[in-house]
Amino acid sequence: MITAGLALGLMAAGPSVWGYEYYSDPNTGTGMCYDCHGDFRGPGSTKGTVFPNNNKHDMHRNASWMGTACNLCHTGDSSTRFPTAIGRSNGTANNPAIGCNGCHEPLGLRKHHRINGVTSCATCHPNDGTPPPETTKPPYYGTADTKARNSANDVLLSNTNENWSVGDFLGLDNDGNNHYDLADYAVGPYRILSTTRQGDNLVVTWLTAGGRTNTVQKASSLSAGFSDLSSPVIIAGVGLVTNSYVDIGGATNGARFYRMKSVVP
Repeated sequence: MITAGLALGLMAAGPSVWGYEYYSDPNTGTGMCYDCHGDFRGPGSTKGTVFPNNNKHDMHRNASWMGTACNLCHTGDSSTRFPTAIGRSNGTANNPAIGCNGCHEPLGLRKHHRINGVTSCATCHPNDGTPPPETTKPPYYGTADTKARNSANDVLLSNTNENWSVGDFLGLDNDGNNHYDLADYAVGPYRILSTTRQGDNLVVTWLTAGGRTNTVQKASSLSAGFSDLSSPVIIAGVGLVTNSYVDIGGATNGARFYRMKSVVP
């Protein structure tokens, strides 16, 4: 449980290891990551994300978008770029040869898959470490070889930070906890802004972020213990959101203390 105003401690980064060796099977061009995320050089994504030019590869490579250097992702020379390995590449003078892992935190990827019921990596990689928090930049971010630069993705502006997909302003779930960008408590603020009387009622207003689910709690004193006042409130939208809840009759109940609760997967 996280309460409003509670600081989150930083978690140590785990080792850089990966689940699959390649994005797709070198012999068939399918399987592995392809089965859920589609052809890397083909249109769209089976997950519903829309990419510039309707192509994941173009989004990564084209100078109009992410502008990533080929050798960050690929091994070999221009005639032997396929298959693409997950955890190794040629690297560049600016960056190590760690392939997709230079932008996609491997421990975070596997945690994200685990909590969403995908178990294909679990045989070799059970719960094998704690990902670094969302605020930790992956190795390739902010370097001369890519325009990706801010894992917190805290500015809703196209073609910046992690905003390369079309129209949604969502980046990566780097730490794998199912909270993206400002919805992650390591990135976005979370606090009660005010309580305002409206007749016999009290209106509780708090700052949160789209993608979270919050519950308003109440107590008659700080030592009495808090209990849920509202049902879980699903916060809509993307980015920072101000939300309110009306405590019916709250102004007639003597002393009243509020806090916000949210459960992180």
